[in-house]
Amino acid sequence: MYAHFDSVKELHIEMSSRCNAACPMCSRNELGGSTRPDLKLKDWDKELIPKVFDLRFKNLRNVLFCGTHGDPAVVPHSLDAVEYLKTNFNTTIEFFSNASTRNKDWWYELGKLLQGEIKDEHSLIKHYRKNDIGIFSIDGLEDTNHIYRRQTHWNVIMENAEAFIRAGGRARWDFLIFKHNEHQIQEASELATKMGFKQFRLRKTARFNYSPTGPERWPVYNRTPYGTPQEFAYYLEPPNDPRYYNEEIDKFEALKEKYGSAEKYFDAAKISCLYKDEFHRIYVNAYGQVFPCCFISNDVYPGLNPIKKDTIKKVFDVYGKTFNDLSLHKWEDILSHEWFDSKLEESWDTNLEGGKLMRCSRTCGNEYSPIMSQSKDTSLCHDKNVYYYGYGNEQK
Repeated sequence: MYAHFDSVKELHIEMSSRCNAACPMCSRNELGGSTRPDLKLKDWDKELIPKVFDLRFKNLRNVLFCGTHGDPAVVPHSLDAVEYLKTNFNTTIEFFSNASTRNKDWWYELGKLLQGEIKDEHSLIKHYRKNDIGIFSIDGLEDTNHIYRRQTHWNVIMENAEAFIRAGGRARWDFLIFKHNEHQIQEASELATKMGFKQFRLRKTARFNYSPTGPERWPVYNRTPYGTPQEFAYYLEPPNDPRYYNEEIDKFEALKEKYGSAEKYFDAAKISCLYKDEFHRIYVNAYGQVFPCCFISNDVYPGLNPIKKDTIKKVFDVYGKTFNDLSLHKWEDILSHEWFDSKLEESWDTNLEGGKLMRCSRTCGNEYSPIMSQSKDTSLCHDKNVYYYGYGNEQK
């Protein structure tokens, strides 16, 4: 069985598919341009909050507000969800945002809420936080952040971060490294310290592997009216400094050569599921659908990446599109459903034709680790405020 009430230690939730930004590597838009017309824009209904955060999750120790398509700060009742958790659970909360939406008063209120700390023995278990935290995705300084975080506004971000910290909220600055901002890492970490951020995390993306023009660069387009040609703007490029370059990019190219193609590697890959074995985590998306992880859910709307195309269709073709919908089914019925109960894990020992999902191989295959590699290199701690850590396991 993939998960049951007692085994779940973390919930990863996406309360909305809406976002104010247009990040070029996000599958919600077309290479930083127009929002994809097939993406269904949806917020959770407020009534879904107590249904998702079922009181039978007695061992829940962490909840991540972190979208694959949306930003939790845009949701009208995201503060209600945080308050519900703080009232009913002994759990910490991680709240991820680009912070360029809402105003300083809203962020002050969030800062007042995210001050909790777990003081029992569970806080010492690997992968479980002991403090609430607000994660601000800020990829550079005033002259560079908007190059990746398109449609965000520096002054708004700084004002909101200051309000959150002033309210007593514990904050972390997440910095995604590119060629255009790698020279600003030290300056950004110093600014983070000055502002009162408790942590500063560097992240090395491996998404260049899926660029339509090859791993050397990623094209970015301006937003144009639907049905009209995309307007090219510029390229994103990986960092030059080898310390900041994600080596999984090269490893993936080598695997394609070794096996003959990406699909042949995915066909043969052995699966070790991060969400089940490492994090004991399960995911609920903006439509109230329960999935093992955000990665499989992301493929409901796969975007331009052809590697994503088969994943969820295989499941929906067999079980329909509502078998995992919390607005229609109870948690216990979803978790005991045939797919969660046995078929998903059984598929890991087969090949793609036999039912294994390409997404499982791509994310949790034994020879390629694009997720854990983003933040694992502790050799880059050249400043006490600049560090990496494994995905989800930071304990400070």
